[in-house]
Amino acid sequence: MASRRASRIGPVLVTGANSGIGLASVLQFAARGWDAWGTVRSEAKADLLTDAARAAGVSDRVHPVVLDVSDHEAVVARWPELPDFHAVVNNAGYSELGAVEEVTAEQARRQLDVNLVAPAVVASCALPAMRARRTGRIVMISSIAGRAAILPLNGWYHASKYGLEALSDVLRMEVAGFGVKVVLIEPGFFKTEIEQRAGAQAAERSADEASPYRAAYARMEATSSMITRLAPPPDLVARTIVHAVETSRPLTRYLVGADALTIAATTPFVPKVVSDTIARFTAGLQGGASDH
Repeated sequence: MASRRASRIGPVLVTGANSGIGLASVLQFAARGWDAWGTVRSEAKADLLTDAARAAGVSDRVHPVVLDVSDHEAVVARWPELPDFHAVVNNAGYSELGAVEEVTAEQARRQLDVNLVAPAVVASCALPAMRARRTGRIVMISSIAGRAAILPLNGWYHASKYGLEALSDVLRMEVAGFGVKVVLIEPGFFKTEIEQRAGAQAAERSADEASPYRAAYARMEATSSMITRLAPPPDLVARTIVHAVETSRPLTRYLVGADALTIAATTPFVPKVVSDTIARFTAGLQGGASDH
């Protein structure tokens, strides 16, 4: 049934499809009979997607697209060459780790371009065909970090995900009358390249002896390494994404992971002075670098 439905409705597009949640989602869509397209930023990453699809036995239904979705003009220019998608999954994203004081304006803009503006551009490109068919699905991959600002040194990541949630809420109301549904996915910690990148950035920043946040960066490096080792694979998130596309009555939000559920349930009831203290202690921000 899934295969016939996918063929009748149309293909799906997943951005950031060469690893983590994006890769797992493309493979699961293809395994369920969907014609799955995935954006990647280089030919080398396209090869990774192709190899993974071949290993999973779904290479005939997986189509890599070399396209940097943060290059908004390139997305608009390339879109006419792509099929009319039944669903787009805005998954591409990363975390610009750093204290607010030390992240440059250029780095902040890049973070917002990838995590916030790019999903809006992709959705805008996909919407005309969806409106014409009076059906479609836009899935935004947010994070528990879009609901609770609890991660010091991740201010711009939080800002991008909070912004994505607000944007998605407004978009959902704007397109509902055209038969298009907008869904937010809010995962907790899963094994993705985001934590690996965060660990590398933390190591680089902790090497700066002049930084007042040096001790916190060192703590973050260790924390990122632990999460990378212990976090579950992204398959549960991918299954949730596929469900959000396939079901006729999707929820507006899906929390994924025990940690995300716990944080969402407890955050409204914990005084900020308490949660701030816990977060500061966990991040090694009890005092300045001179205290260590």
